[in-house]
Amino acid sequence: MGKLKTHLNDVINKSWNFSGRLKTPQDHQMNALVGLASEAGETLDIGKKMWFHTEKPFSEFRAKLVLELGDILYYFLKTLDLFGITMEEVVDGNRAKLESRHPELGKVTERFSGNYIR
Repeated sequence: MGKLKTHLNDVINKSWNFSGRLKTPQDHQMNALVGLASEAGETLDIGKKMWFHTEKPFSEFRAKLVLELGDILYYFLKTLDLFGITMEEVVDGNRAKLESRHPELGKVTERFSGNYIR
């Protein structure tokens, strides 16, 4: 079992719904997706503070970023679990999407092909 699956089973699933307030499959899905978006916003806030607020050592911001990315991982892995999505599906889908859009990857199908650009 890989490290991510172990983390899902040993940490995420054991701490998920600790309050007992998620009653339906939709509650679980909504909590995962809203949590994912919320943590992404917190990650952006760390960047904003690093770029525009009081100067602090980069290591301080990096340490906070690591923790927030961990929170994103928490909700990301739970989202995959709830929707029955594998990491391989995500990676393969992302690769195909990017290849379809970026000429530098040599497989454009979505844009920059045919008469799209004149």
